[in-house]
Amino acid sequence: MTTRKRFYKTVAVDDQEGGLVIRLDDRVVKSPAGAGAVLPSRALADAVAAEWESQGDEIDPGSMPLFSLAVTVLDRVTPQRVAIIDELVAYGGNDLLCYHDAEDSDLGARQASGWTPWIDWARASLGAELVAAAGVMPVTQASGSLAALGQAVASHDDWELGMLYRATTLGGSLVLALAMVRDEMNSEALFETAFLDELWQAEKWGSDWEAEDRRAGIRVELDQTHRFLGLSRTGGR
Repeated sequence: MTTRKRFYKTVAVDDQEGGLVIRLDDRVVKSPAGAGAVLPSRALADAVAAEWESQGDEIDPGSMPLFSLAVTVLDRVTPQRVAIIDELVAYGGNDLLCYHDAEDSDLGARQASGWTPWIDWARASLGAELVAAAGVMPVTQASGSLAALGQAVASHDDWELGMLYRATTLGGSLVLALAMVRDEMNSEALFETAFLDELWQAEKWGSDWEAEDRRAGIRVELDQTHRFLGLSRTGGR
């Protein structure tokens, strides 16, 4: 990953109309696209400032996950909000929770136990009646269910929407990501539920280091996403 020399001495959080900004010496931090990096809460701004403060002689972007998530929201989520909502609804139309194993009864039973409660939650809490099937043939969800998912997604502001998108793409389930964003589960529970089948296979047959490394990376990213979500909501201005 590309690094650059540290060009600042001091890091501060400043209150501006509309939110908080990070100031490096006398410069306000901007996103790569040039947007003003205005953050929604004191807790998030302080945490992002701490990432900048912790840099040594060289700035390592890989050690600044919160700032990376923030600028992703600013540069990609806000300008493309409608397209992102549409993409998330498409994920929901093919949610992994709706595809149960048809060949291995033990795995199918574990999926039913772990996934059906969240299908039920989507119906009860979101108004989305999702059809689950055994096998890999595509399931067509009712238009009303997709509309309900769309309404649920659109109810979140850009910061939550960005984390919803990230959690959905990491785990493959819009329903689980919505549950996490709405504080019905944490990132660890999302990981364990979304990767139920992989973890079951590893438990039964063993796992290679590449698969373990990939899952560990996803777990870290989900944890970062959940942390960002909490920080963005707390601390006020």
